[in-house]
Amino acid sequence: MAGNGPTPKDERRRRNESRRDAAAVEIEALTAGVADAPEIDLSRLSVRTQEYYAAILRSPQAAVYQPTDWMRVRDLLTLKDLFYRNEGDPVLILKLAAEIRQLEDRLLFGQKERASAGVRVKPPMKAEEPEESEPDPFAGMD
Repeated sequence: MAGNGPTPKDERRRRNESRRDAAAVEIEALTAGVADAPEIDLSRLSVRTQEYYAAILRSPQAAVYQPTDWMRVRDLLTLKDLFYRNEGDPVLILKLAAEIRQLEDRLLFGQKERASAGVRVKPPMKAEEPEESEPDPFAGMD
């Protein structure tokens, strides 16, 4: 037996325990787009940036974005488009990549960032299976 003193109580939570178990916000995984996303003119953006924005709209954390978060998304799209279109200046690419990474972290794009912010994504509810129209002819045979 290690240590002196009484054993710790099971129901007591220690200060240094991880808070990953407790979610500050629980979000359901989206199956469709976000309804309150602002209209953004995507015609000037590259196809790759448009696909990136579509992925943002389908992401579960987009359900809790506030208007200021959508302003950051708009800024992020501009930077991401510059990043995709730039082919010549490696210094600019590195600076853009650093800024893009910071914005993505603030918008909780990665699982690590969501976990540290206390955001938990619930998996989508499974649709009920339709009833079989015909009985199984092999049911009960062993």
